[in-house]
Amino acid sequence: MAFLFDERESEQIEDWRAALEGIADDQLLWLALRDPTEDEVVALQDALELGDENAQRLLEQPRRASLADAGDRMHVTLYAAGVEKGEPVLTPLECALGRNWIVTAHHGKVDVVEEFRERAEGGGQVGALDAPSFVAAILEWIVAGYFRSFEAVESELEELDARVMSGTPNDVSDDLARLVELRRSIGTLRRALAPHREVVVALAHPELDALSTERSAEKFAALESRLTQALEAARESKESTFGSFDLLVARIGQRTNDIMKVLTLVTVVLLPSTVLAGIMGMNFQVGLFNAVWVFWVVLAAMLSIALLVLSVARSRRWI
Repeated sequence: MAFLFDERESEQIEDWRAALEGIADDQLLWLALRDPTEDEVVALQDALELGDENAQRLLEQPRRASLADAGDRMHVTLYAAGVEKGEPVLTPLECALGRNWIVTAHHGKVDVVEEFRERAEGGGQVGALDAPSFVAAILEWIVAGYFRSFEAVESELEELDARVMSGTPNDVSDDLARLVELRRSIGTLRRALAPHREVVVALAHPELDALSTERSAEKFAALESRLTQALEAARESKESTFGSFDLLVARIGQRTNDIMKVLTLVTVVLLPSTVLAGIMGMNFQVGLFNAVWVFWVVLAAMLSIALLVLSVARSRRWI
């Protein structure tokens, strides 16, 4: 898809070549490629005068966020984040930009890009942005996507904490395994987010490349604080997993204590009876052992001791 923006409106166009040739200084051409093919990349390479290596980035993006400066052309790789079925999903977004045009390429559906496109189609003053400022706007939405991803992880941790606090889980191993997966998810998101800081720092200095302007530099400088906040959110999510782990371990310890308390109480109840049974079962010729009523007395004594122990335990709230 191709979109042409100016200071008043935006429109989707079919002939992007004609738009590129007649583009004005107050206009911006956005070529949004989803699942780009080699033929599309070759056509763009010829029209935009992209080098072979830089054109290849539209098909195979680098494995981390990065910036490549090619004079009057610039290539920025961003990584959008999302969470599907509790697992982080990272999608590379390649941006090739010139004076009044920008090309974005990605594979599959990227929610933040779709949201940004819908907002950009609404008009506004997108055409007043230069290409680096347009990238800054996209990156701002991508950072917001990381915030949502960390919030999704935090929400699942809260559900796990609530379940653990409401009662000891029957299968602790499943909760521990899920906690490990959430910890890895946070690490994956943070490792994908951190390299964006290098891109932001580089583009916050307009004197270091031919495309950046004072306006775009201000936008990237403001983005740096947002990135710092997002990385701080990653750190807080990481600490939350440690808190959830401590809570789970505490509940496991409490469950163990409850089991030991029951076993101790059973021992206290049965031990006097065991002693009496051992004494009465000794093989000595004592006349007392020949009396039948002694059996019932001993049996009653065993039951009385058991009831007494249970009553004391109940009164002291041991059970």
